[in-house]
Amino acid sequence: MPTEQFGLDPGLMDLLEQEARKRGITPEALAAELIDRELASRTKPRNARGAVVPFQRKA
Repeated sequence: MPTEQFGLDPGLMDLLEQEARKRGITPEALAAELIDRELASRTKPRNARGAVVPFQRKA
């Protein structure tokens, strides 16, 4: 997988390839899995924090 195409430095690319080899999948599949996981965690609905108070108009 050419690193120039993805903008990864050689160290990160080596880590990605090692982890993919360890899992028995291609580096592309591992990258896709990691991206999917990151998108899911960023777009997951979150519960409101704190007490919910009604809107009050200024007099």
